[in-house]
Amino acid sequence: MSDKRSASICIAATFLVIFGGQGLALAQTGAASGPSSSFFSILIRGAELPGAIIILMSVAALAIVFEHFRTVRRSTVLPEAELDAARELIESRRYKECVAALQSSPSMFANVLLAALRQGRHGYAAMHEAAEETAGVWTNRLQRRAEYLHILGNLGPLMGLLGTVLGMIRAFGKMQEMHGNYKPEDLAGGIGLALVNTFLGLMLAVLALGFFGICRNRIDALTTQTSAVVIELLESFRPTAIAPGVTPLKPPRVEPDAAPKSGIITPGKTVEPVS
Repeated sequence: MSDKRSASICIAATFLVIFGGQGLALAQTGAASGPSSSFFSILIRGAELPGAIIILMSVAALAIVFEHFRTVRRSTVLPEAELDAARELIESRRYKECVAALQSSPSMFANVLLAALRQGRHGYAAMHEAAEETAGVWTNRLQRRAEYLHILGNLGPLMGLLGTVLGMIRAFGKMQEMHGNYKPEDLAGGIGLALVNTFLGLMLAVLALGFFGICRNRIDALTTQTSAVVIELLESFRPTAIAPGVTPLKPPRVEPDAAPKSGIITPGKTVEPVS
């Protein structure tokens, strides 16, 4: 719930700072010049097709931000209940139960730890490598979702520039049509198109690129923390080091014809095969 609340606060603050300040300034200007020059009426009249596209891109950016704060949070990436249960099962050496419990979870923690446990027969090094590879896959997948904000943030000023160029073309076309006998209001339509679309494009860039940085930092923090927790749990599988000067015990050497059919060898004793 804290992540949802923080996301709502950030988005609301962004809109208040961006649109509230600009709206107040233009509303004061409109009050001085006449009742028809409100902020939103200027946006509606000057947006046209490029502005409509920028507004749709802004809605898409907001949808991506809401989806990020809904799915990428600690309770879905690294649930405390799963962490405590997995630690208890690993410490009690109930590995099969741990694998069965992790298989039903869609969280990153469960997927990374499950990939490591499935490599248990190959040793600690293979488990460590599998955990790092799976964590990298999860990080890249989450980063790719947030990357759309970066794309929209870069396209916003370009769409605003397109509207600016169209507005200037319209204004100069009006000047040519009037043969120099134009009034300021004759150019207001083209100039308004240019300025409104520039404004909308810049606002989209501020919104998308700002939240892209926030989302990227949250992904890095959560995935790094998850990887560290999994590596910590895998330390239980690290082989113990042999003290210097101590010769490790060697398994008994068994001749091929001395092996019983049961497959059990007793060191120091000769066991006859069972006929």
